[in-house]
Parts: sequence; structure tokens; C-alpha cells
Amino acid sequence: MPYVRLAEQATWGLGIVTGNNEKFIVSSDREGYMPVFKGTDITPNELKKPSSYIPSDLSQYQQVAPLKLYQAKEKLIYKFISSRLCFYYDTEQRFVLNSANFVIPDPDFPVSTKVLGELLSSDFMNWMFSSIFNTFKILRGDLEELPIYSQFLAGSSYFNEEQYIENLNIKKEQNGTYRIKR
Repeated sequence: MPYVRLAEQATWGLGIVTGNNEKFIVSSDREGYMPVFKGTDITPNELKKPSSYIPSDLSQYQQVAPLKLYQAKEKLIYKFISSRLCFYYDTEQRFVLNSANFVIPDPDFPVSTKVLGELLSSDFMNWMFSSIFNTFKILRGDLEELPIYSQFLAGSSYFNEEQYIENLNIKKEQNGTYRIKR
């Protein structure tokens, strides 16, 4: 069955590496500081309230993605250290620390960014990801290889996992695995 991948169809950004978390990260907002989100702040449906703040002068840090990437109109923020895919659809130009990363699908990618985030956070994609990669780090190279059956998602404003796997002629077993229907 034809599918697309994120390989060469997205821009990727790494979370900020401060180089010295004890020096730069504080737990309450202060003048000249900005909120940053950690991997533990990410859920598929929301970001928890920020619990970390860093000085807004980005030149102080060891590693920072280009500012225009953080300021993208929409992007998917995801946990980096996890065995489970967890993506959050961000439309508020948030900044993340290095326990989180983000991806910005190309404008002509055949699935909307919002729906893509829902798909990547789904039980089915988590099962597929763990079956193929079985890792505790969510690596860009692994995400780029996941098959995305865009023909079942194009034009959708939300992701329906049941319909998606039905279109793939797959059923979910009670033990959480997936099988091709016979």
C-alpha cells in the first residue's frame, strides 16, 4: 500500500541546550525570562503549565535552533526521552528544552500538522514504532521512516484511529497488538 514518510519532507528542531541548567533554569517567571517546556510537560492534548523559565537572551546557550523554527506558525513538539510517541500541536510559538524536540512538516506535506500529531501519538503508531525500533529515545531518523498512509488522512481535520486502521484492513487485538484482518 502506498505511503509517505517525513524523510526530506519536514524541518526538525532540537530543544535548547543551556549548557548549565542550574545556572539558567528557574522555577518561576521573572522579568527577562521566558517559559520553556520540558518533555515531561508534553501530553498529546495539552502542555502542562510551564515549570521552567530561562533568560530570554538565547545567545547564552550551548545549542539553540534557529529562532524562526520556534516561531513557526504551527509545529509538533514531542518528547525526546520516552518509549512512547507523544506529540503536541503547537500554534503559540513555544520554546522547548532539550528533553523535547519539534518537527515542522513541509507546507505541501499531504497531512495537516494537527492530524499528523494526532496520528503520531495514536496507539497504532506507538505500537508500530515500538515494534520496529524498541527504544527509549525518539530519534528523528526513526520518525522519518514511519509509514504514513496519507490517502486516508488528506483533507481530515482530526484523526480517527478506528477508521484509519479499518482503511488499512487491520484490527486491534485485546492485548494491544494489531493484526491484518483475514
